[in-house]
Amino acid sequence: MRRELLTLSLLLAAAGFLAAQDAGHERKSSLMIQATDYDWCHYDCAPFDRPALFFCFNLDGQILIGSRKADWAWMYDSRQMFSFVGKPVTLRHNDRSIWVVRTDQKEMQLEQNYSEDVFSDPSCTAEIHRHWLRGIDSVKRPSSVPPEAVLVPKGPRPFFRSEGPHFWTACVFDSHANWDLCTMWDEKGVNYRELECVDGETRRPVLDLDLVIDPLLTRTDYEIHLKNGIVLKDWARARINNQPTATSAPPLPPLQTPEKTQ
Repeated sequence: MRRELLTLSLLLAAAGFLAAQDAGHERKSSLMIQATDYDWCHYDCAPFDRPALFFCFNLDGQILIGSRKADWAWMYDSRQMFSFVGKPVTLRHNDRSIWVVRTDQKEMQLEQNYSEDVFSDPSCTAEIHRHWLRGIDSVKRPSSVPPEAVLVPKGPRPFFRSEGPHFWTACVFDSHANWDLCTMWDEKGVNYRELECVDGETRRPVLDLDLVIDPLLTRTDYEIHLKNGIVLKDWARARINNQPTATSAPPLPPLQTPEKTQ
């Protein structure tokens, strides 16, 4: 009898705890920024392909990323929720999950998942990179990497490593060559690449004052995003053995002289 009463007390306490948890995660209106799918096998593993569906939400200024495996044929097709991109949806969440009200008014459960950079929207990408940066917050700068170089994450921290993949980069305006020279260092501090860059849209170099690298939006070491929105790319149209091809037009001069930016 005593054991039964103890068991009942534990069950009631657990039920009360869960009820309190649910009460703290009430439904709220949110904006679905973007939705997409991702398959690690790139849809080349048929008939075993089962991609993951990723959703990005803005809840009162907080960006939430959630995912779930694509549904089986007999289940509710969560892809129907893709039609709500750019529209308000109702959801609730905790530290691990997101529950979104579906088109049939039931809830679709998502796992909070910041492991894949699959979005084109910059706010979604920035939130994913913000989580990746937490996996390298204890990284020490190698002695060969200058203090002005910025730490850029390349992915989440694997379970078997103490830090996530990353590289370092720094850019400087070269007034003689008329381009921005961006240098990259790997995790060990080895200089492995130099990129002759210009603004990818205007084909003009960016002056030092505006060469502020954004690690939240930079995805690769051949496209460097700046905090002013400019994306630096190789000025050459193409290269052969690292030499610009003859069809590569030289960069245009910067819009301002260095003296005017000081």
